[in-house]
Amino acid sequence: MSNLKNIYELQENKSEHDLKFFFISKGKQDIVKVIQYSFVQELNGKSIYNLGFGDYDLIDDTISDNTNTNNGDGYKVFNTVLSTIPSFFKNYSSDILMVQGSDGRPEFIKHCKLTCRKQCKDECKNYNRRINIYRGYVDKNYKELSIDYQFFGGIRDLGQKISIEPYEQHKKYDSVFLFKKVYNFTV
Repeated sequence: MSNLKNIYELQENKSEHDLKFFFISKGKQDIVKVIQYSFVQELNGKSIYNLGFGDYDLIDDTISDNTNTNNGDGYKVFNTVLSTIPSFFKNYSSDILMVQGSDGRPEFIKHCKLTCRKQCKDECKNYNRRINIYRGYVDKNYKELSIDYQFFGGIRDLGQKISIEPYEQHKKYDSVFLFKKVYNFTV
């Protein structure tokens, strides 16, 4: 992930349990974006951090992770987000990174139905779209990524509890967990 090309210039901001990267998406308009790695919880003596991403509101100091700005630079934005993962592990080398989409929350489907132009019948086509993009990247590059990282897949049950299992390529997951391979971790 450190060899990604076509990325935006980043500004890093680090605290004890939080790491942020800011950049400006340039397209139809200039939009300040933020990538945030925030502490979630402990698991087997390791800290879990969530990768969050969205538009940054300078006035309120908030992140909107449920907006699709469609600025025409999606690949460059995605590459920019991925390019920060090695920096995360440089700062938090023995910790676990969790990736899941804001469109994977239970309330997302209800909200989507109010504004969606697709008018999905049985299954919301936008539900879990973001994690599917990340999973697609992992699946496509799994062999190369597995040299440095170990992956686990997370599946959410009806009670919203996540069970974790060793990652299987092309399997649907609600979240993906990864960490540097130098640490042997089991679930």
